[in-house]
Amino acid sequence: MTFICENTKKSFFYFFLNNFSGINYIKETFKKSIKKKQALWVNAEENFNKETNSDLRLHEITDRLTYLLSLGKIPEYSTQEYYKGHLESTLHIAVVFCKPLFEGEITVEFSRRISTTLSQVKYGKLKPDIIAFIGGNIDKGKMSGATAGYVYFRHLSVEASVDLMGLEFIIEEKMKNPKDNLVSLLTTLRKRFGDEAVSKCHFTLISSDYHLIRIAEIHKLSQRQSILNPLYEAGATWTYLFAAYPFCVSPDPTLAFLGRIRVLANDLTIVLVNLNGIVEFNEFVARENFSRLCETNRKLRTMLRIMSEPGSSSTSGGSSIEIPPKQWEVLEKSLCVIHEIQTVLTPLIDGKSVEKRILVRARDLFMNTVKDIRMSIDPDRPLNNHEWALTIEKIKK
Repeated sequence: MTFICENTKKSFFYFFLNNFSGINYIKETFKKSIKKKQALWVNAEENFNKETNSDLRLHEITDRLTYLLSLGKIPEYSTQEYYKGHLESTLHIAVVFCKPLFEGEITVEFSRRISTTLSQVKYGKLKPDIIAFIGGNIDKGKMSGATAGYVYFRHLSVEASVDLMGLEFIIEEKMKNPKDNLVSLLTTLRKRFGDEAVSKCHFTLISSDYHLIRIAEIHKLSQRQSILNPLYEAGATWTYLFAAYPFCVSPDPTLAFLGRIRVLANDLTIVLVNLNGIVEFNEFVARENFSRLCETNRKLRTMLRIMSEPGSSSTSGGSSIEIPPKQWEVLEKSLCVIHEIQTVLTPLIDGKSVEKRILVRARDLFMNTVKDIRMSIDPDRPLNNHEWALTIEKIKK
């Protein structure tokens, strides 16, 4: 945990710029490409669309996954933070869920989370006292997503001339698990402000929309396993700030296909948590989750059938889906496993019992399948210079 106070944050920031080898890619890329970026910024001013705000409420966001799968173009990523419920809070904490770096670089999806946060701060739609970047790193020898997120946030703020006066920052990178990171964050806040102040804290949770939807659904249906449980037990309140996931509507048909698979895997994770609750805590299977499983199975089966048909294409230009055989193998295997999970859970939905050993086997099988999808299918990639310039220009407007 690193707490960056007002008096030290600038020196901390420049220390990282000049001494931390893990962010050399940021500094060197900026130095080498500054002239190219200046030209790109001029072009960006001519081509960028104006931002629009979306005022989705929590009870409406579960429809967002279907919406993502049906979009024909990229939505504006600006999202609205909701103030209802924390008007009496004594401290407002913005929590940014950070992604690991890809070969030492900030990715497109990760950049969207950071730029969304900065845009909301700039225009006064998000007014936190502290911004916490959370996300550990499995490889201790490399820079964590939390540290990279903070440095990138500061870079964007300088380039876009965003005033951060009065803000404090926390880098929480010791734990690999987001839930443990939140627990550690609460511990730090208690040490500094006391238990009573933390009980009156409000947290704005910032991440990709599909990720926050998963967090909200798991908390609603399996609260004991929710990463938000530490906040709930502390008496704190929270809302969500959504960064639009960019890949479902990519002009590249392969990226769009993989993005949709990624969103479907998000739904499977919600079901998996419920299944684990059945095994470990004797929870009931939620009918909503069983319907989610069946619907995901139908969508995935339809997508694979369409994409595997001879001569099929996903754009008017005739561009077809091309993914490695390994990814096709993972998806086809997933269909078989999903069908088996449906078969195991059906008796529970009908009020009948299922032997625990069968449920344990199904849980473990399902866990490995979801892990395989998430590890092998992710269209996210490093941010290029052109996208970096567009990000800066969009925040400036």
